[in-house]
Amino acid sequence: MPLFFLSYAQEDNRNSQIQEFFVDLSEAVAGLAALHWTEAGFIDGHIPLGSTWPDTLSDALSTSACLVALTSPRYVVSDYCGREFQVFVDRIEEHERQFRIRPPAIVPVQWLPCDRLPKAVAGFQYRNFHTGTAYAQDGLLTLKQRKRHEDDYRDFVDALARHIVQTARDHALHRPAQRPVLSKVTSAFGGPSRPQARHGQSVSPAVQRATSARHVHIVLVAGSSAELAGSRPGAEDRYGAVSRDWRPYRPELEVPIGSWAGAIATTKSYGWTVEDAGELAAIREWARAHNQIVVLVVDVWSADLPRYEVSLITYDRDVDSPRSPVLVPWTAADDAATGGNRKMWDTLARVLPHHVVHNNRDVWRTEIATSARFQEELEDVLVVEQGRIYRTGTVYQEPTSDGSGPRPILEGP
Repeated sequence: MPLFFLSYAQEDNRNSQIQEFFVDLSEAVAGLAALHWTEAGFIDGHIPLGSTWPDTLSDALSTSACLVALTSPRYVVSDYCGREFQVFVDRIEEHERQFRIRPPAIVPVQWLPCDRLPKAVAGFQYRNFHTGTAYAQDGLLTLKQRKRHEDDYRDFVDALARHIVQTARDHALHRPAQRPVLSKVTSAFGGPSRPQARHGQSVSPAVQRATSARHVHIVLVAGSSAELAGSRPGAEDRYGAVSRDWRPYRPELEVPIGSWAGAIATTKSYGWTVEDAGELAAIREWARAHNQIVVLVVDVWSADLPRYEVSLITYDRDVDSPRSPVLVPWTAADDAATGGNRKMWDTLARVLPHHVVHNNRDVWRTEIATSARFQEELEDVLVVEQGRIYRTGTVYQEPTSDGSGPRPILEGP
């Protein structure tokens, strides 16, 4: 019986980072439980040759003492991950019905920040050890990748291992009488909860903005499905109730574009927020004062909505301020929805004329057809913008020109 089952989105396992974390956690659990590390946990990449994959996976879900769920923008929209999660929810609820005890057997671990958590995940909050601000802001992947957080990462893994072993000792979690058939299990991730208002995630204008210079404001020009129902065929598939629900690359990428951009920013060691372009002027003023980056992600179908039109035109006329980079997704589905008539692109020429006329690649990237291409473009503009800030950003303490200031004195060994 494995002590933990590691649930994760396959696409998050870049460069085997999740595999490495699994090994680190398995070794920590094995040391505490006096097991061989291969007996400590289960991950689908370690299914033995010759095994029946669905059966082996279902058996591990049925017998493991804990579920460690690596949450990320990809994880929370994965139907398959939602089914794994639901199997454990069912086991916990049945255990509670029988013994009147709710074991802490589901442990959500923030692998990458995401702007929303499904209600099922948000209901399981891991508070058994201090996670620190770096983990809370940027997620465990950042702790693992940054050398300066090596001790924090090790402390996190050790504390998580202690929780897993203690839970296994204290609770013999209910095992289903029959092996669950994952294809028949309904995903636990049926609907998102309200957005979490904190650093690294979507915030409302009332929430205090971050002050760190390593921060990206991802500003969306995207309408709701109701606003675009009459102009964009299939609007209900790509838009939601608010701008941050926009999914231009669906079905290739189910993650909202703001969350996808934030996940990309996280891998480059930036904090991030997803914000609405209706507050563009205030966002840019704040970013200039704190040497932060602003990236506009513009939906062509939404650019002429009244609540965006004035903000964009006002911004474009501010010729004395640095231009923020603009990324414009445009997929084959968008092209098909226009029936080959692309007159709507005239809207961009009207609300952002300086960008269109000058066509400066540093700040103007259009017709981004795939999520992979979007990642490349965003990574590139982050480098360009950081270089601009180094050259022209605000210096908060300049040395005196005549050298008359006090000389620094170094003390200590």
